[in-house]
Amino acid sequence: MLNRPLKVLVIGSCRVSRPLSHFHRSGEVNVVNYDENIWFTHSSAAARQAVDVLQGRKVIPHDLRKAALETHLTFPTDMASACADGNDVAVVEVSTLRRHHVQGVELNAHKVYGIAAESGVAGRSVVQGNVELLPDGHILRDMQVAVTSYDDLKADLVSIASRLDCPVLAVDHLYSELPDGSPVPERLALTQALSGVASETSVDFLSTKAKILEIGLTEALTDQNHYRPGVEADVGRSLLDRIRSLVN
Repeated sequence: MLNRPLKVLVIGSCRVSRPLSHFHRSGEVNVVNYDENIWFTHSSAAARQAVDVLQGRKVIPHDLRKAALETHLTFPTDMASACADGNDVAVVEVSTLRRHHVQGVELNAHKVYGIAAESGVAGRSVVQGNVELLPDGHILRDMQVAVTSYDDLKADLVSIASRLDCPVLAVDHLYSELPDGSPVPERLALTQALSGVASETSVDFLSTKAKILEIGLTEALTDQNHYRPGVEADVGRSLLDRIRSLVN
């Protein structure tokens, strides 16, 4: 048994960072990037890039940081950090199979939307790949949109586990249903892909479905993308229990 809080690196969005922050503040877990170097990622490729940046393997050019990093933090010149080393577990949320990239840099779709809108262009159209709407010379003009293959998803997660040298817990997007009660198809496909990766590798996987259905869809979610603040501690407890199971 460890005589200290577990050291956990959290890569993903507010859907994993906020629930676990309850237990970081109480001292039950040490989210090592709680105060620094925590920016939101959505795809497995962006999660792998985050590890590369933290370990000093990759530097995101300054002119692309506003499109790649969704965070409230100021971006330091050197984004490498010791927080990527010596952790007990890494939690990696993968919330989409779609990736946006330009010049070898993985971008954040939310930031892409905002930057396009600032240019007077329909943000949703650009996020969908219609970069011809942007003026020549725009930083997103050469952006490419692709769907992550199963093999690339697996390779990204295995690479993350290898580079961090600790157990990796993958988490999917929030379970959600269509009006007819059927699962949202894109999210079901993502869940099935992550489950497959977990069955073939050492990467563990925790789906959000069981906890959301236990709480109740309406009670658990503000919308399809966010937990209600009142359930985040409950969600965080289930994450923490799974994290602890990986080191015991």
